[in-house]
Amino acid sequence: MSNAIAERPTAKAQRKNVISQITSLREQMADLNDYLDLLEARARNKGKKTFTTDDVRKQLGLA
Repeated sequence: MSNAIAERPTAKAQRKNVISQITSLREQMADLNDYLDLLEARARNKGKKTFTTDDVRKQLGLA
């Protein structure tokens, strides 16, 4: 019985694990939201003229 208790993670370790998982899930959700924004922007701009990085630099006088 004492072996089983010794192998169980402590409440503090469990809390730390849960917080780590929540943090990871929040980061994944943020990444997914960014990707969704990108897909929406591409759909809105479909068929419109696009610009290369060099084109933008020239227009801004940075090249």
